[in-house]
Amino acid sequence: METGTETIDRPPDAATGRQRLLDAAAEEFSQHGYAGASIAAIAARAGVGKSTIFHHFESKDALYLSVIEGAATEFARTLDQVLDVTRDVQESLADFQVAHLRHLFRNDKVASLVLRELRGEGPGETAGQVREVVAGNYRRLVEYLAVVRASGAIRNDVDAEVAALTMLSVNAFAFQIREVLKDFQGLDVGDDPDGFAAAVTDLVCRGLNVATVSEGKKE
Repeated sequence: METGTETIDRPPDAATGRQRLLDAAAEEFSQHGYAGASIAAIAARAGVGKSTIFHHFESKDALYLSVIEGAATEFARTLDQVLDVTRDVQESLADFQVAHLRHLFRNDKVASLVLRELRGEGPGETAGQVREVVAGNYRRLVEYLAVVRASGAIRNDVDAEVAALTMLSVNAFAFQIREVLKDFQGLDVGDDPDGFAAAVTDLVCRGLNVATVSEGKKE
């Protein structure tokens, strides 16, 4: 708390603990980038002194990585539930797609940080570590697709990496331009993430059926 111009630092209570620091850091990093964010500003957002942050995190880099790792770990637990090879593949992929989109919206500040990293706009010191954290969930989806391909549940010529990238990137792109999409009739992704995710999954699983359409025109 503050008395005059002096900040009295004290360990945060249950309401201002580690997660509050992470939330404050996510806000600051997403608004100002890594370089522009300061420990002092993060501490002010969280309502604590700077020394409290360093009680939990040894450096600014460590805090930054913890913000991203927390969201990635949360989503990894979701993947363990939805990407189950004993379930129907289309149902699993549909659950994955909507879970991923909801995750982006629920963790919008951290998602923006991750996407900045993937565009090469993050701090050089932590770029490799951040990308490795994010890559773990990507590889989890690739591995799932490879397993169901080997079982014969999907086409044996499917490129698992391209399929995974397609599913992840369409959500990431829709998330980034969600405000613009509100002007497109029927594409308010934020208002209907489940409907959007279901349409993407249907397209991935069934395709455009171009061959059948072309044959119909010839007749």
